[in-house]
Amino acid sequence: MGLRNRNLFLGKKCFFVTTSCYKHIRLLESDLCKLIVANSLNFVALKYKISILGYVIMPNHFHILLYFNKENKLSNTMRDLKKFCAFEIRKHLEVNGSPLLNWIRIANEKQVFKVWDDRFDDVWIGSKELLEIKLEYIHQNPLQSHWNLCNYPEDYKYSSAAFYLGNEDSVIKITDYRDIFD
Repeated sequence: MGLRNRNLFLGKKCFFVTTSCYKHIRLLESDLCKLIVANSLNFVALKYKISILGYVIMPNHFHILLYFNKENKLSNTMRDLKKFCAFEIRKHLEVNGSPLLNWIRIANEKQVFKVWDDRFDDVWIGSKELLEIKLEYIHQNPLQSHWNLCNYPEDYKYSSAAFYLGNEDSVIKITDYRDIFD
């Protein structure tokens, strides 16, 4: 995976990151697949000394706000995260005989199944104001009319919205951005 000018941001700490399932297929529809992503995020956060400031896991993509407490290893983080999730999601689909396997099977000598788009998008967060805009976007994502997954952001289980309203019970360990940006 090419760095796409990411080397210009190696000294930066905070990023808004989005990655999508292959062909926007709803591979993360089930709670189990969302938990695979959540557990993987918790793992890479520990491995790379990352604070997760916000997240939402949608049926075919996810958004995260990452803060690198030590060295910025964004490409390594996303590589590890996507690789582990792809293996576990594919395994889950195989065990359950999911018809989605036919949608992600590819004719390629390097891989048999494709769970994620090759790239991920990232935006450097250089201010508290931009972080708050991205966090609001993340929390409003499940309410968009084409998703309509809940009535209130804090009702969506796979989001950090409830955390920011005082509910500490989250599938992902969250660090309050105000502890870093204030």
